[in-house]
Amino acid sequence: MQDSSKENYSKSEGKSESMLKNSSLKLASSEDLPPRQMPSRIKIRELIFGIGIGIMGTLGITKILSVPPQTKSDSVPVILNETQTSAQKVTVGKVKIGFVNRTLKATGTVAAFESIPILSRATGLQIQRVLVDEGDFIRAGQLLATLDNSVEVAQLQQAKATVAQGEARLAELRAGNRVEEIAQARATVQQIQAQITEAEAGLALAQQRVQRNQGLEVDGAITRDRLDEVLNDAQVKKAQLQQTRASFREAQQKLVQLEAGPRDEVIAQAVAQLAEAKAQYQINAAKLKDTKIISPVRGKIAQREARVGDVTKSSQPLFTVIENGRLELQVKIPETQLILIRPGQTVMITSSADSNLKLQGRVREIEPIVDQESRQATVAVDLPRKTSLKPGMFLSAAIVTNASQTLIAPMGGVLPQTDGRYLVYLVQPDNTVKARFVEVGEILSNQRIEIVDGLQNGERLVLKGAAYLKDGDSITY
Repeated sequence: MQDSSKENYSKSEGKSESMLKNSSLKLASSEDLPPRQMPSRIKIRELIFGIGIGIMGTLGITKILSVPPQTKSDSVPVILNETQTSAQKVTVGKVKIGFVNRTLKATGTVAAFESIPILSRATGLQIQRVLVDEGDFIRAGQLLATLDNSVEVAQLQQAKATVAQGEARLAELRAGNRVEEIAQARATVQQIQAQITEAEAGLALAQQRVQRNQGLEVDGAITRDRLDEVLNDAQVKKAQLQQTRASFREAQQKLVQLEAGPRDEVIAQAVAQLAEAKAQYQINAAKLKDTKIISPVRGKIAQREARVGDVTKSSQPLFTVIENGRLELQVKIPETQLILIRPGQTVMITSSADSNLKLQGRVREIEPIVDQESRQATVAVDLPRKTSLKPGMFLSAAIVTNASQTLIAPMGGVLPQTDGRYLVYLVQPDNTVKARFVEVGEILSNQRIEIVDGLQNGERLVLKGAAYLKDGDSITY
């Protein structure tokens, strides 16, 4: 059959060549005609060129139609199905073994670790200045507010003068009497003694006159009135003598005291009086100090009730301070789950109101009392300092109870289905994929998810592009 095909091909090729020759002869003979009977030279050339193209096309078609069939060993292009040749380009991840932190979900309220109310010890005084505001950090001993202190200043000055007077008196007593004072007292004694001698002489003379006038009155030489005058003068002289002797005894006693110095009792009395004056001074100084509101601790102002012009009261706090700005999260845990909680556990803290809030705290203690109605206990969680948290804020907490080893897969390769199941596409050795349903656990950090069942360590699954695949599809990566 191959020989007959070749023979047919040779015959057709010969016929074509003869047709080409006949056409050339006819064209050549036509050139001998007169000019009026023949077209122009240019048209003749175009005609020859067109005839040649037609003959060559005929020869080409004849060859194509007469090509003998190829053997099995010849290269034959095969047109494949589109689904067999196209491959989806994807990214691939691997299932690994890792540790997963088991957490206990709960909610809690932010509270101050130590809330200290600051009150005024001085009551009934008007507030003059307020130097801090809510949210300010303060140090221990910092001035927060001042009160009207005009009365306290005057009382302190008076007490100070009393103390100075007492100190001077005591110093005088302890220093003893001066020589000049003793000499003056001695001179006074001598002077009074001379006055006594003079008074005694006057009294003696008066008594003699009385005796003489009594005799004269008996004899009738003088009247009774004259005798009474003499008697009265004698009585006056006697009284003067007695008074002078009393002054003498007083002067002598003073001289003895001056010469002996102050008594211990007098010094002790002066000491007591000075101590009393100093105590009063301290009381007034304390009252004046109480007109300045001083912070006893370092911390953060949580509340400010003090207002300029208000009058202080003993029961009304002016400020509330969070000591050292330290806050805690008070988490409510059911009593059945308290066995899972212990001090030192890590707590991941978030807020439903602020998605950017992500903090880490630690369990500090578990309060020993369980609420009888709710059957919940309060777990105190230490919060990091220097945050924007405020007491009263509501936060969510995830307490890390323990860590266990499990399979972990990239989250992008696990596809949730409408029926609640999860699907992955596993990479096969022939670069196709196989669909498999898996059971997942907790969602982890860094875009990872726990695999409870359905996968093995080291298996590869499709990540990017998995949503566009179906079981058996070819992939490249």
